[in-house]
Amino acid sequence: MNRRDLLKGLVCSATGLIVPSFVSAGTLLSDIPLRLYNAHTKERYDIELFVNGGWNKAALLVCDWMMRDWRQTETVQCDRQLYAAMYVVQRHFSADSPIIVNSGYRSSTTNENLRKRALKKTGGKITLEVPAVNSLHIKGKALDFEIKGVSNKALAKKVKELEFGGVGRYPGFVHMDTGRVRQWGLPV
Repeated sequence: MNRRDLLKGLVCSATGLIVPSFVSAGTLLSDIPLRLYNAHTKERYDIELFVNGGWNKAALLVCDWMMRDWRQTETVQCDRQLYAAMYVVQRHFSADSPIIVNSGYRSSTTNENLRKRALKKTGGKITLEVPAVNSLHIKGKALDFEIKGVSNKALAKKVKELEFGGVGRYPGFVHMDTGRVRQWGLPV
């Protein structure tokens, strides 16, 4: 570890904004923004997630807004590790294509409504398409996403390689979360 890394770590620790270890120092020094597009609201933002080797507090608020429960117009502070993982995944595949947010934070009300609707479609059977009662979406620790031009299999594989949480591969999107490391859904 060099002096710059030590100082960066001290500054980030002092502000309570520790950048996860899977985001390399080289990644943090780049000028490439996190590009987000919300599939439901049609909003798009290019977000300078990191400044001076640490988190950009104003950018985190924009990320939280983009990940909001658009059905209830409810916003929470989402897990910063999730944003770091989103940044790494987006950078890996394309600096220009945004992460398409299909579902970020969900209020308990929205999650329950989605669960009831899915159970009705499945005749009451629990399937992968039925949201979990204690979904990490409710805690702001999960994202369902895609990147245009990138296969869901490739996205899921990259998320799995990061080993920071769960990954689920579905026909139309990939789920990633900051829970325990696990995998489900279609093969990766």
